[in-house]
Amino acid sequence: MNLARRLAAAVPPVVTVAILIAGWQLVVRVAQLPARLLPAPSAVLVRLEAGILGGDMLGEIAHSTVAVIAGYALACLTALVAALTFAESRRAERLLYPLVAAFQAIPKVALAPLVILWAGFGLRSEIILIAMIAFFPIFANAFIGLSSVNRELSDLFRVYDGGRLFRIVHLSLPSAAGQIFAGMQISVGLALVGCVVVEFLVGTDGVGFLIQNSANSLDTATAVAAMVTLGVMGSIAGLMLRGVRRSLVFWDRADDARTGAGAAA
Repeated sequence: MNLARRLAAAVPPVVTVAILIAGWQLVVRVAQLPARLLPAPSAVLVRLEAGILGGDMLGEIAHSTVAVIAGYALACLTALVAALTFAESRRAERLLYPLVAAFQAIPKVALAPLVILWAGFGLRSEIILIAMIAFFPIFANAFIGLSSVNRELSDLFRVYDGGRLFRIVHLSLPSAAGQIFAGMQISVGLALVGCVVVEFLVGTDGVGFLIQNSANSLDTATAVAAMVTLGVMGSIAGLMLRGVRRSLVFWDRADDARTGAGAAA
C-alpha cells in the first residue's frame, strides 16, 4: 500500500516534466531557434549520453559532487554545534548571535577573495565557500527547534539528574529533529547553487566551470546538459534527505500525510 501511494505521488511530477520537455521541443521546432540560443531536448539528451557514457563530463560531475558533499557536511557540523551552544548557553547567544547574523548579511561572493588568499584556488576554497553559503538555514532551524524544547520535560530530566549530554541526546535533538532536517533540506539546494557560483569565480574544475566554458564557446547543448545534471543531483540529494528524515524522525509523519493527501486527491 505504501509503495502504491508513493508511485501515485510520483506520477504528477513525472507528467509535469514530460509536458515541459514536449513544450520545449515544440517551441524550438516551431520558432526554428538556433542551437546556440536554445538547443532542443534531443540535442541535450545526446550530449548527456556522450558526456556520461563517454566519460568527458564525469570528472566535472565528480569534482562538484565532492565539493558539495564536503562543504555541506562542514556546514551541518558547524551549524549544529553553534545551535547547540546557543541553545544551551544564554550568555553565548547574547555574545555571539549578533556576529552570526552579521556574517549571514555579508554576501559570500564578497568573501571569495579572502578565502582564495587563505586557502588558494581549487577544491579547498570551494568547500569553505559552499559551507558558508549552506550554514545559516541549518543553524537557524536547528536553533529554533532546540530553543523550543518542552520546558517541563527539560526540567524533568534535570530533576532526575540525567546530565546535560543525556538530555541533549534523548530530549533536545529528538524534539528538534524535524526542524533540523527542514534546514538541511533547504541548505542542500543552496549548497548546489553555491557550488556553481563558486566554480564560476574560483573553480578550475566542476560543473559550474563546465557551464561557464561551454557558454563562452557557444556550446549551449553542453551548458544545458550540465544544468540538467545539477537538477538531477539536487533531486537525488533532496529525496535522500527526505528518506533519511522518514527513517530517523519516524515520529514526525508530516511528509507521509502530505503524500497520502496528494495520492487521495
